[in-house]
Amino acid sequence: MSPRKRNEAASQCLLPLEEGDPSEERLQSLVARVSDEALVHLLQYGYAIVDNALPGELCATLRQELDTLLEQGQMWDSQSYSLNEGALHHNICETTLDYLEARAHAPTFAEIEKDQGLLRTLRRLPALRGLSMQHLRLQVNRGNGGCYTMHTDSGVSEPDRADAVQVLRATALFYLNEGWQEEHGGELRLYPYPLPPVRIAPLSGRLVLFEPRMVHEVLPNFHKRYCFTLWCATSMTSSAASSTFLNVETMTDFEAASSACINFRRSLGTLSPQLESVPSPLRSLFFSEVRPLLVRYVFRDCELQSACRSHDAGPQKDLMLQGISQYHQKMKELNPAWFRLLLELLPSAATEPVRAHDRGRVGPSELARLVTQHCPWWEHSPDAAAC
Repeated sequence: MSPRKRNEAASQCLLPLEEGDPSEERLQSLVARVSDEALVHLLQYGYAIVDNALPGELCATLRQELDTLLEQGQMWDSQSYSLNEGALHHNICETTLDYLEARAHAPTFAEIEKDQGLLRTLRRLPALRGLSMQHLRLQVNRGNGGCYTMHTDSGVSEPDRADAVQVLRATALFYLNEGWQEEHGGELRLYPYPLPPVRIAPLSGRLVLFEPRMVHEVLPNFHKRYCFTLWCATSMTSSAASSTFLNVETMTDFEAASSACINFRRSLGTLSPQLESVPSPLRSLFFSEVRPLLVRYVFRDCELQSACRSHDAGPQKDLMLQGISQYHQKMKELNPAWFRLLLELLPSAATEPVRAHDRGRVGPSELARLVTQHCPWWEHSPDAAAC
């Protein structure tokens, strides 16, 4: 099927937009700006870019509130992992509205956190029909080379008193940087493997949507940089979450990770017979859960560089870099050399056209196309089966 026909088929799967009360939604422009084309791109490639998602006046108000939060001591220094465990990300401060008295200093952000416009829009994708809540994270990067290491956002929250957890299903990153220029830096780099990395400028009013399992990083920044994130989640019991979310990111054996995915899908009755027929270890390419592992191997030098330049010097940083290096070495030891070489070829091959004399044979470019076409970033829900 041609890309155009795939886009048309995907567009037909979009659900009608739910009705909402515009008077209760601060982000009214989102409903109009997030087009069908953006949602289709999000579904097929795992990310989408929406320019002018926020009007300039709103961006200015939000920048002012972020400056106030910083001045009033309502932000903390960003760290890898949780507080008191990881190395500091230098020159980056973050906060949530529940931190200290942050909510009182950020009334517009408080309105945004309650806004349902984005959730209603994303629920047009059948795979995201269960979105029911969002969590706001605010960030200021002071500059001076401040950057954020390669990571994913995926995860399940700790259960509350009612045994309910939040399963993160979509990341929405909003930029507020008026007059951004290339020398300012601070671009977002996404890794939509097997496609090559994508570098995205943090322009004011721009919204970047992506699947939380997609590896991403913030490149060195040399000018004050403002952004905020809405993490969109599904609420369910902890037992239900364990049967819908599989985390294999700590594994180093690609085939073992694939086997875990196969067993997981088989237990749910969602395993495709075609997927079972894909030979090992090639099948690891067709599981979205395994993609972060593949990215960390293929771009291992980038990960080390990213971790090194984004953190303050100290014993915690040294331990982190040592752990990353050991992780990469285990991947090298446990996976066949020919397959590791193939993995490294795919991003560049993905942009090459399939040559006529290659038709009938599956080379790197054709393999990258097959993975992109048949391995969606979001698993189809039962409601999306017809798509």
